[in-house]
Amino acid sequence: MSKRTTNDQGIGGLDSFQDIVANLVGILIILVMIVMMRARDEFRRQPELPRVQEVSSDEVDEARGLATRVEDGIQELDDTIQRQNFELNYRKRERDRILQAITLAEQKLETQQQTLSAESQASVELASQYEAMSKELGELIRSRQVLKQLKPEVHVIEHMPTPMAKTVFGKEIHFRLDDGHISYVPFDELVDRMKRDAQSKLHKLRNHPQITETIGPISGYRLRYELGHTNAVVKTRNGQQLQQKIELIQLELIPVQETFGETVEAALNDGSQFMQYIKRTVPQTTTITIWVYPSSFDEFRKFKTTLFKMGYSCAGRPLPEGLYISASPLGTKSVRQ
Repeated sequence: MSKRTTNDQGIGGLDSFQDIVANLVGILIILVMIVMMRARDEFRRQPELPRVQEVSSDEVDEARGLATRVEDGIQELDDTIQRQNFELNYRKRERDRILQAITLAEQKLETQQQTLSAESQASVELASQYEAMSKELGELIRSRQVLKQLKPEVHVIEHMPTPMAKTVFGKEIHFRLDDGHISYVPFDELVDRMKRDAQSKLHKLRNHPQITETIGPISGYRLRYELGHTNAVVKTRNGQQLQQKIELIQLELIPVQETFGETVEAALNDGSQFMQYIKRTVPQTTTITIWVYPSSFDEFRKFKTTLFKMGYSCAGRPLPEGLYISASPLGTKSVRQ
């Protein structure tokens, strides 16, 4: 009896185990179905990728060429920046060297002025040398600017029967020649107005070492001038003395337009504005001064030939590109032929 009972209990335990396994398999199948359904839904909800636009080989070549030109432009711009930086550094060192020399001279002059009276004569001589060096420096800087703008070209030199050049001291009438156009420059009119205007602005120099004022326009030009304190050596009963005075530092004539006036062909005809200005003067006592830029040197020769035939003396004042007509106490007078 005991053996039979044991066999029945073992069979019953095996059935329960099989039921459990069957239930687990069923649960796994259900889970797999649920995962598959969710995956299907997620796949359906995925957005469609945009269609890739087809590009022809010509468009690809054009884009590649454009990219190459952009890279070349960037490289050329970098080279230009490097050259400009080099030029700026060179000019800065040159300016610093000149300023250092001037500063040292000023410091030495100031030191000598504070010494005993026995050394006053030496300080005055040093101030005289400094003033002469400053004038020479101004002329050298202007000459260098002119030479930098001049382009060497081969021209036929036309013979004139007045080879001797003379400094202008009489009446002088000014014109500006640029880009094939000539215009009258009211130099004397603006200078006269500047003198009257400067008298009313002298009080500003009590609080400022230097002032800048602008007047005009007259006949298409404005005048900008600078006034400041300068040191000068004067002769007295006790010898040379250093004296401070107010003086014109520089003036510039600024056109209201970059290029205006009459063309060369129109100006050389009778009845033109240029000829009307010329015929108001006397040839024997008047010099025609033409401020000319490098681009108009050939046209200047035409005016010079025409004026010579009319009996006028002509003076040419070359101007570097980008600079205005200017004058200062350190400048030079026109030379006529």
